[in-house]
Amino acid sequence: MIRGHCHCGNISLEIPRLTTTATECNCSICRRYGALWGYFTQPEVKVIDQGAGLEQYVWGDQCIEFQRCKGCGCVTHYTAAPGTGSERLAVNYRMFDAVVQQALTIRHFDGADSWRYLD
Repeated sequence: MIRGHCHCGNISLEIPRLTTTATECNCSICRRYGALWGYFTQPEVKVIDQGAGLEQYVWGDQCIEFQRCKGCGCVTHYTAAPGTGSERLAVNYRMFDAVVQQALTIRHFDGADSWRYLD
C-alpha cells in the first residue's frame, strides 16, 4: 500500500498502486484546488480518519463530492455522489510524497471548455 495524508495528518489515504497517469483539470474548482487526480474505485482506496472528520463540497450537476479535512482544509479526494451509480474515487496525489508525484505522467484535462484531454 502507498500512503498519503493531509497537512495535519488527520486524513490518510491508502492506495494499492500508482496509476500510470494523473489528471490535472482546469475546471473552475480543480484549478483552484491545484489537485492532481488519480482514479480508483471506492473499494480500492482506504480512507482513514483520525477524528477531525471530513467535509463534503458539492456543486453544479452534483455528481461529485469533494472531500476535505475539517482540521486543515486539504482536499484529499473526491467520490461519486450517491445515486450516480459510480464507484469512482479520485485521490489527490498532492497528498502524497513528492517522489510519488514525480513518478506520474500528468495529463491535462479541459474541464473548463471542451471536456477532453488536451494531450
